[in-house]
Amino acid sequence: MPAIVLAGEEELLIAERLDTLKAELLDPAWSNFNFSCIENPDLKQAIDAAATVPFGLGNKIVLLDRCDFFTKKRGKSDDEAPTGKKAGKDKLLEDLDQALAAIAPNTYLIFRCNANFDKTLKTSKVMEKHGEIEHFPKIKFWSGSNNPDMLNWGRKRAHKHGAVIDDQAIDYLAESSEGNLRMIAMEIEKTATYIYPEKRITLEHVAQLSPHYSNVFALLDHWIAGRQNKVIENIEEILGKQQSAIPIFAVLQTTFSKWINIKTASERVLSTMPAGRGIQRRELPAAEMAKKLPDLGINPWVLKLELERLSKLTLESLINKKSELTRLEDMVKSGQIKEFHALSLFFTN
Repeated sequence: MPAIVLAGEEELLIAERLDTLKAELLDPAWSNFNFSCIENPDLKQAIDAAATVPFGLGNKIVLLDRCDFFTKKRGKSDDEAPTGKKAGKDKLLEDLDQALAAIAPNTYLIFRCNANFDKTLKTSKVMEKHGEIEHFPKIKFWSGSNNPDMLNWGRKRAHKHGAVIDDQAIDYLAESSEGNLRMIAMEIEKTATYIYPEKRITLEHVAQLSPHYSNVFALLDHWIAGRQNKVIENIEEILGKQQSAIPIFAVLQTTFSKWINIKTASERVLSTMPAGRGIQRRELPAAEMAKKLPDLGINPWVLKLELERLSKLTLESLINKKSELTRLEDMVKSGQIKEFHALSLFFTN
């Protein structure tokens, strides 16, 4: 249909759909002449736009941007408006009805509305007779929701960049951005580029590259260094910014699992080195050890930093702490202990 309404609160999806329509409908050689944009249009401008025709070859697109024709406004309804004003509006609607019915087949009016389409309005009923309505409602997200729509969108976004992404990573990005698709898209693209030629985006990757929860990693560094006063301060700061501590536990679980894998692989390398009577066990510098662990699939520079961070921790202590973390997380989820007390116990014991 020559009239298309892109309506909804997901600004990124609308913008990308508009780009697709422009690529499909406009002749590149004539696009500068056959694309125009009217911001905050009124009905008279929409009626006039419907009468335009292309210049030269191809189609013409008139974008009526940030229009509010199909969204109920605060205040008086059309029925409560003064008689004269109501009559003028009805006349404009009649003219719009006729203009949309007579629009040239190669002229496209695209109405971009940053709100959901309200079918009850008179303008909406006119548009439904002549136009195609495309809905882009906001993908609802709240902490711990595991919304299937968000997960599906995240998977498609990663696929667009030749990658796959774990559900935990999508949840992490959605929670950190409060469901802002544009921010999530930027983080997925950045991470896919960073891990290339690897294909799988994990929670570890996005947590490492995303600024969200950077204070969790600062907390871990304070804990490893034995700075107990800083540990308590960081716990209070983190919980002051979070609706729930469950995503924090997820980051900690992933981090400790990664550390256990690194430490296990390192111990395996050291166990193959000379040992015995009169020979002390060798220790390798972090940079040299990182070169011997390519199977972990971790960026060598990142792996070197992790090995340095873990140099004072034993494999046994990491396994014990992860077990303790799981126990405390279960107690928080079942309401047996408050989040602050659980994190304080974990980092101070």
